[in-house]
Amino acid sequence: MTSTFSKLTIAAILAGSTLIAGTAQAATKEEIKATTQFEALKTGMTMEQVAQVLYGKSYKTQLTKKDGSTILKKKAELMDKSEGRKFISYDFHDTKLKIAPTYTSLSFVTKSKSSVYRLTSKVLEVTAKTKIGVRESKMQLTKGAKLTEGMTEKQLDSVLTGKGLGEWMDWSNLDYSMVASKADIKLGLGEPIMMKSYVFQTVDPKKRMFVSMDYNFKKKIYEVFMYEKVSATESLL
Repeated sequence: MTSTFSKLTIAAILAGSTLIAGTAQAATKEEIKATTQFEALKTGMTMEQVAQVLYGKSYKTQLTKKDGSTILKKKAELMDKSEGRKFISYDFHDTKLKIAPTYTSLSFVTKSKSSVYRLTSKVLEVTAKTKIGVRESKMQLTKGAKLTEGMTEKQLDSVLTGKGLGEWMDWSNLDYSMVASKADIKLGLGEPIMMKSYVFQTVDPKKRMFVSMDYNFKKKIYEVFMYEKVSATESLL
């Protein structure tokens, strides 16, 4: 099982970034496109394979060579080297807008002394023009509903109105197994992590319930990892 430390690290990354959001309305074209691309991107993909998903037939025009490795021509947010491995990350959003509709962050790492970058993490975030600033689920926690860590999606659904969990707030997937060293694996860094977060309505119109769920790869289900009540009038951006 993924270590609690690893999951807390990912949760902190998500909390510190621009949270995805939207209203309870139908998904916009931007959200649909970003989500479709996100689902098509798989950890372990090479830079060329990722470019094909992002740019289609013209993907080769978006690639270049640097320091012996194929990378995107797009300006990197971070580029570094450490212990024979190279790291690079990119952010994708509409730079013309102060707050873009969607944010996608992709990170790549090479194996030690290798030139081939592999996709190791992907995070999708969506924004909206609401006071809380994030996409909220239409579902509401029932009166007296009690949440506990480890609850499954089915158990969470049982304390919500309607059917299903509704719209998620953010979605992330991290997997370093294809580039992890033996030392990394001993530290548990080779185990994949996949998380989704939701903001649910509550019986108190001034409060919302933020819930983060961690995917259990053995059971093949999402389970509640952490939850917290937040103000409905204060931005989470």
